[in-house]
Amino acid sequence: MNKLRYLILVFLLGVSTTAAAKVESYLVDEKSGLIMAPGWEVVNKQCNACHTSLIITQNKGNKAEWRETIQWMIDSQGLWDLSDTWEPVLDYLSTYYNQQEIDLTTFRRLPLAVEYQPPAAK
Repeated sequence: MNKLRYLILVFLLGVSTTAAAKVESYLVDEKSGLIMAPGWEVVNKQCNACHTSLIITQNKGNKAEWRETIQWMIDSQGLWDLSDTWEPVLDYLSTYYNQQEIDLTTFRRLPLAVEYQPPAAK
């Protein structure tokens, strides 16, 4: 029986350390609130020059959605061309602020579909 407990313990420790090794965790910058993963400094400098980083942390999107948002900022809000920082910015945003599935154990229902939402204020 003692040997069985030992084997179970070894197995569980192996599983938990393997799972932990696959998940990378990064600190969050206290000032900006951004995840301090590779590329965060570029995003911090580029984005916080015009707006608070809370706008970043409150939004989610894949690479195409972030590209569209940034292009809108260039076209209509006076953002400069990101030139060679396009890809690092998009990689960071789409990796660490990507669209995620809603955890229905936390939320009681899915958000309302657009057709059921009240009209936008004018």
